[in-house]
Amino acid sequence: MAGHLIADYLERKKGLHEGQYGYRKRRTCIDAVAVLMYGIQQAWGEKKIVGALFMDVKSAFNNVNKAFLGKRMEALDLEPDLIRWTYNFMTGRKVKLVLDGEAGDVSPIDTGIPQGSPVAPILFVTYLSGIFDEVERAVPDVQGLSFADDIGWWVKAENEEEVAAKLAEVAAVSLDWAKDNGVAFDQGKTDGVLFQKKKGAPTATIHEGTSDIPFNSEATRWLGVWLDSQLTLKEHHAVRLK
Repeated sequence: MAGHLIADYLERKKGLHEGQYGYRKRRTCIDAVAVLMYGIQQAWGEKKIVGALFMDVKSAFNNVNKAFLGKRMEALDLEPDLIRWTYNFMTGRKVKLVLDGEAGDVSPIDTGIPQGSPVAPILFVTYLSGIFDEVERAVPDVQGLSFADDIGWWVKAENEEEVAAKLAEVAAVSLDWAKDNGVAFDQGKTDGVLFQKKKGAPTATIHEGTSDIPFNSEATRWLGVWLDSQLTLKEHHAVRLK
């Protein structure tokens, strides 16, 4: 019941970011991919290229901090009763590890939301919703899309170097927001993709701090769809046929 109340309230108030597609009515992961593909084709019509940065939240539900979640719910102007209910829901929880039939000791935990609960998904997307406005304010022309803990940032520009520079800013702002809000990204699942009509391997690289994120030369899987740089979907078709 609480999950439905929070979800309905956020939809009425338009509290979630327009690009968030996870756990919302009539918004599927395929819708998010379709929006990205449409944006790419529109950019090509303007004689521009598009770069995308795909980021995955690490241990998404397990790392939700109730204090940060409460602040986000306050910022979205949710009713105080719902905020208090959420705080109580996340308080006093305990876990027990079982390995090979042997149960360990019960330990209290103060972070995370149970994945089996119907309210957990909407609480998570509420928790994550603040990153989109933060990044889009800091980096002009970038747009965010997501399904649950899979986030995609895309930007159009005149050339590879400009795309890479903007996505580097996106990565930096995203990591700063994550650090300030108790969120971590899985670096092993971070991908950069350059979408352009001409063939050839990308030469630019997304620089983020001491790390470099190259643009993938092969098709990249995002939200279940294999996206190649020219949007032919040949790789996706071949994978699905298998």
